[in-house]
Formats: sequence, C-alpha cells, structure tokens
Amino acid sequence: MGYPQQPPGGYGPPPGGGYGGGYGQQPPQPQSSTPMVLSIIGIVCWFCCSPAAIALGLIAQGQYRNQGQSDTLAKVAWIGGIVALLIGIGVTVIRLSAASSTGTSY
Repeated sequence: MGYPQQPPGGYGPPPGGGYGGGYGQQPPQPQSSTPMVLSIIGIVCWFCCSPAAIALGLIAQGQYRNQGQSDTLAKVAWIGGIVALLIGIGVTVIRLSAASSTGTSY
C-alpha cells in the first residue's frame, strides 16, 4: 500500500474542502439613521447652542465613519457650529465695546 498520488508541482488542497470562515472579512454593519439625526439636530443647534452643534456633529461624524458612509452632513454640523460660535463671540465683543464707548448698558 502506498500513499495517494499527489498532483505535480506541490501540495494538493487541504482535506475537508479548506478552512472555515477565518478572519478574512467582518460581517456587514447594519446602517443606522442615528448619525443623520444627530447631524440635523446639530445644524438646528447653530441658532441656540453652538457648542452642542459642535459636539453632536463630531459624534455623528464618528458614527458615519464606523458605518463606512460619507460624513459630509456631520462636517456641516460641527463646522457650522464653530462658525456660529465665532460669530456669537464677535457680536458680543462688538456690543460690549460699543456699550462702553457710548456709556449705555445692554
């Protein structure tokens, strides 16, 4: 009795049809609407609380990236929050300097 004949040029396929799933790919992640909702709420927060817009936009951006989706809406939310915050600070400084130069109080 001899060993079974091997194909020329190397080893044959592993017995049993190969290995199971292994570590090749991760299962697809379910798509969630949470990042979109956070982004939209962040955009609404531009007008009332820009630091919240920045925080919600950054959280949404991380969730978009975890899902492998485009994070443009989240960027709009947090960048708009920064712009709104800077405008608010600028208006406050201008109003305070105008009030101090004219002697009136707001």
